[in-house]
Amino acid sequence: MTRHSSRRLRKIPIAIAAGVAVVALTYAVLTVCGVGRSPAISSRASAAAVSSNAAISKLRYTLDPNLFTGDARRAYEIAAHYPALLAQLHCYCGCERDGSMHNLLDCYRSDHGSHCPICIGEALEAERLAKQGVLIEQIRDKLRARYANGE
Repeated sequence: MTRHSSRRLRKIPIAIAAGVAVVALTYAVLTVCGVGRSPAISSRASAAAVSSNAAISKLRYTLDPNLFTGDARRAYEIAAHYPALLAQLHCYCGCERDGSMHNLLDCYRSDHGSHCPICIGEALEAERLAKQGVLIEQIRDKLRARYANGE
């Protein structure tokens, strides 16, 4: 074996590792950006939500849905799977008054969303409407009409 072919053989594992890293990074970016999810939610409802991958990953932090049961669990699943949708919606339970919450997604960063029927109802309805292809502006209007008076 020549000196040059020996060097080429040592470079093959590095090239394979680089290729695997590129594939993994591409998969991670596509997963975070919502590719492969319901088209109604990923393209219509979250179209204006986020402009960078760093902002998307910041949106992702919510409590584990497995900590809860029933509708609360489903609401935490929605928050985990569609953070860009919930980040665009106002929460009408009044939780924003203490300054720690700024949108519906924030309700699912603590256990607040598990015991608040307004937060749970908003998340369930937002997902249902988004899956029907309702635009984010219309989702906001429907949630405001239903929950703004503290239903």
